[in-house]
Amino acid sequence: MDEKLEALMRLLVSYGRVAVGYSGGVDSTFLAAVCARCMPGDAVLVHLDTPFIGTPERSSFEREAERFGLPVLAITLDPLSDPDVAANDADRCYRCKRAGFARIVDVAREHGCPVVLDGSNADDAGDFRPGMRALAELGVRSPLMETGWRKSEERELLRAWGHPVWDMPAGACLATRIPCGEALTARKLEVVRACEDLLHSRGLRQVRARLIGGALRIEAASEELPALGNAVAGGVELDGDLVAALLERGASAVYPVAVPYAHGGMNAAS
Repeated sequence: MDEKLEALMRLLVSYGRVAVGYSGGVDSTFLAAVCARCMPGDAVLVHLDTPFIGTPERSSFEREAERFGLPVLAITLDPLSDPDVAANDADRCYRCKRAGFARIVDVAREHGCPVVLDGSNADDAGDFRPGMRALAELGVRSPLMETGWRKSEERELLRAWGHPVWDMPAGACLATRIPCGEALTARKLEVVRACEDLLHSRGLRQVRARLIGGALRIEAASEELPALGNAVAGGVELDGDLVAALLERGASAVYPVAVPYAHGGMNAAS
């Protein structure tokens, strides 16, 4: 892995001055940490805050951003202002990613950074990720993918470097909790966020609160499911007090059985 790290550093330095699209997740944190080591005077972090960002990622950004010693530019964007994104069709991820990174590219250029980087890695290459097309169109580089980094390797080094984010579960944007074809609204995203925040507060880490026609379906890592209720065929039956708490947060109904989380279960990169 030392050779792979050296290859990544050489590639980063070859870009000149760069802006890193920094979400606070594992991939962008690793990329920021490497930039801080090999080009501290030529890297800027750009954080795009949107209603689609989950609370764990937002908290990680707030906790981690300053420790790199790199300039941090925090900007906002509401993807729901684009009717095509709000419609949530099969191209939603592409449209949202293009709008977000177009904003990042503009801000980067305003601050003298001709090259913009994102944290996609080698594990992402086999997934269905329409957003990758947007990155290619905008000329955004993905150095972790180009040098073959996998998330497990990133986690190993982040742990060695003392970054708490090293074991953060993958989060994906909150829009992936709503089925394609069902319109996105700020209210639906608020319900999803509030329900997932509740589950996180109860000690669960890998969870999804899927909102399907107003009804909430809970998914959690298999090893965490027992914390939600009693085992039944296919999952666990949610405790009554938990169902009531989820309803209080805006769901019109709650599926009574929580099921194991499956990556990509309802939307791309979900």
